[in-house]
Amino acid sequence: MMKYGNCLALVTLMLLVGCTRSLMMETTSDVPAPLVAQLPLTVGVYYDVKFRTYVYEENSEDRPNWAIRSGAAEVELFDRILSSMFEDTQQVSSLSVATGSGLDAIVAPAIEEMQFALPFETKTDLYEVWIKYTIRVHQADGDLISEFPLTGYGKSSSEFLKSRDAGIQAAIGVAFRDAGAKLALGFPNVSDIREWLVQIPRVCNSDQVDLC
Repeated sequence: MMKYGNCLALVTLMLLVGCTRSLMMETTSDVPAPLVAQLPLTVGVYYDVKFRTYVYEENSEDRPNWAIRSGAAEVELFDRILSSMFEDTQQVSSLSVATGSGLDAIVAPAIEEMQFALPFETKTDLYEVWIKYTIRVHQADGDLISEFPLTGYGKSSSEFLKSRDAGIQAAIGVAFRDAGAKLALGFPNVSDIREWLVQIPRVCNSDQVDLC
């Protein structure tokens, strides 16, 4: 029969292993402003509660008690990217605003999912992150102009980042950058967006924008 001391040591070891595999993290965003031609538009930005407070949660055998809070960082990310894309941006509290608000459109990002791959799972030295968003663009009255997917992918190497938390944080940062660059560069090329933009005279008349 196993002695009491050995039992206690085993239980303690199991608890320590469980604690080291759990994860509580608040992500950060340090994405630089993209160098793109600003569209001469005034755009509202709507973040719903789910987006603002988004938490990736998982409680599986391999990922017990995971909670990665990214909502605040993603608001910061989209604020920086969208303010670089348009002449004027302002946060709004709903998807429709009063007539005469001066807004040309409202952009509403939504996060659909996060996925992670860890080195021990892929048999590589990489931490990998995928983030999937849906971007909706509305008229100021709430009518939908376009809805399109946006994905960000990031990876970091365990060779240079010795802790799991640092590796995941670094990979998320790269995924943020990837999503931001794709949005800034790809926005005018989304077919519904382009059709809408060419109907706005000041966009077509702008010296900085080549769409029309």
